[in-house]
Amino acid sequence: MLHHVLIPFGTAAALSLALVPACRWFGRRYGYLSHATADRWHRGSVPLLGGMGIFGAVAAGLLILQGAPDRPVVAGCAAAIFVLGLVDDLRALNPTTKLVAQIAVAAAFVLLGDGLHWTGSPAVDTVIALFWIVGVTNAFNLLDNMDGLCAGVALIAGAAWTGVLLSADPDAAALGDVQLLALLMGAAAGFLVYNRRPASIFMGDAGALFFGFSFASVTLEWSGAAVGRLSPFAAAAAPLLVLLTPILDTALVTCTRLLSARSVLLGGYDHASHRLVAAGLSERQAVAVLWAMAAVSGGVGWAVTVLDGSWSILLVTACGIGAAIVGGYLAHVGPAAAFGATGRPESQAPASPGLSAPAAVRQGAAILLDLCVVATAYYAAYRLRFEGASFDANFQYFLRSLPIVIACQLIALRIAGAYDRTWWRFDVMDAAAFTRAVVVGTIAAQLVILYVHRFSGYSRTVFVINGVILLGALVATRTSFRLIGESIERRRRSGERLAVYGLSEHEQGAFGEFLARSRARYRLVGHFDDAPRQWRRIPGRRMLGDRSRLLELVRSGGVDAVAVGAARAGSPSSVEALRQVCAERRIRLFTVDLMVVDFTDVDARPVHR
Repeated sequence: MLHHVLIPFGTAAALSLALVPACRWFGRRYGYLSHATADRWHRGSVPLLGGMGIFGAVAAGLLILQGAPDRPVVAGCAAAIFVLGLVDDLRALNPTTKLVAQIAVAAAFVLLGDGLHWTGSPAVDTVIALFWIVGVTNAFNLLDNMDGLCAGVALIAGAAWTGVLLSADPDAAALGDVQLLALLMGAAAGFLVYNRRPASIFMGDAGALFFGFSFASVTLEWSGAAVGRLSPFAAAAAPLLVLLTPILDTALVTCTRLLSARSVLLGGYDHASHRLVAAGLSERQAVAVLWAMAAVSGGVGWAVTVLDGSWSILLVTACGIGAAIVGGYLAHVGPAAAFGATGRPESQAPASPGLSAPAAVRQGAAILLDLCVVATAYYAAYRLRFEGASFDANFQYFLRSLPIVIACQLIALRIAGAYDRTWWRFDVMDAAAFTRAVVVGTIAAQLVILYVHRFSGYSRTVFVINGVILLGALVATRTSFRLIGESIERRRRSGERLAVYGLSEHEQGAFGEFLARSRARYRLVGHFDDAPRQWRRIPGRRMLGDRSRLLELVRSGGVDAVAVGAARAGSPSSVEALRQVCAERRIRLFTVDLMVVDFTDVDARPVHR
């Protein structure tokens, strides 16, 4: 089957490389441009007809390879959705009109195609199919918000879904679907050459809607046909995982706007890519992160179809929990710029506030996440304790005791105050509280099972394994925000370059608190001290040298600000030379104030409060 992938891919890539520049010239020549507005990320005016090159490459490839399309329903409806997007690019359709037209095309596809056969109820299956097609189509359209993002994700998703088709059942893999995916990947790869930052052309709604509908239709038909060959779980999970990145971005935008009482239909700087930039990554790094997420989730989607067993449930659950954590982190980062601003700022401004959901909403989300974690940990414990036929024989005990384990663990976590603690400041004392909660919950679950079921048929080893896995998972989820934040901090390129000199052990905590609050403003260069052998650490940073090394760095213009420990600031001999050099270079000098957990300058004049 390899030549059925490589030949169409090469054909579409060559056609796309040739057609996209022509579309770019046409857009510039006749004024079909995307101009910088308040809800658009880019600056300047960029041609908006890249979707014509993408569609032309795929359509010409189909004619060259197949003559007449093997899947006329898919091809015809995809062409209709492309025309809809093109009209929107040229005439700016009303969002409601565009949505109704998408539903009409999706309905035509469901009526003329094979449809979905999951529930046995044609009405329910039709609603699910319409929701999936329209949702994925618009998810790709929303994902087209930064240079190279949508085309790159389409390329990765196409590769992952091609792997699913070829590995799940190679003999039954539809040649038409494989060739269509290869053509889509080739068109995306050719377009990506011109859409990398700084992009010289955009795909517009024509290209984004075409990609979205194509992937939605191909995955829907496969999922409906795969129920007989694979488990319903694998048939449903594989498409969700392969297309997880656009789905996550759409869910993030929708939920945060609804909770913030803002319209879902308006544009803005609150997509996942924009929030990654607000967290401190460059645009290319943000796009690369989302590409990596698409590759990981696509790989898990492929693995689910290969394994199609009990272990695949753990893979899917772990991937889902990871996506929820990433979404929760990005929801609290805040958009990259305030809504209503004119264009994207030249330099990254401080991030506007993130999602301020009510405490009940945050706690409810944490409880739902813990419910999934508790159930997954208990299932994993049974899988590790029993294998093969032994697991099947003991599965009934797992099902009977699962509600008891969930109830006891969640009650123990609530009593321990797990839902009153912020994930941003999770520390050792919090970990100790979680340890006590897991131990108490495990013991309580065993006592309840002893009273209800006399503990007949149950294994105590399962509860020991469950406790270890559950504690590790809970600590991992609670420390995830700090780990993500520090990982981004290490790779950040925006913000003022800040050097730190002579912080005591206690002042390091205050300094870390300050950085956490002002991540968008400062970028830590390193830590300096007159006793470098002590090599104290500020989260994730090593000592770079002594005062003389810091003076060299300041003179060379390698920093924009310097923070000094209170003890050093109180010793004129320690900071006089540094003060003079900073004054000459017009570099600000701060001191760490433990009382306000913030910075004041050396003359005790408040700078930040």
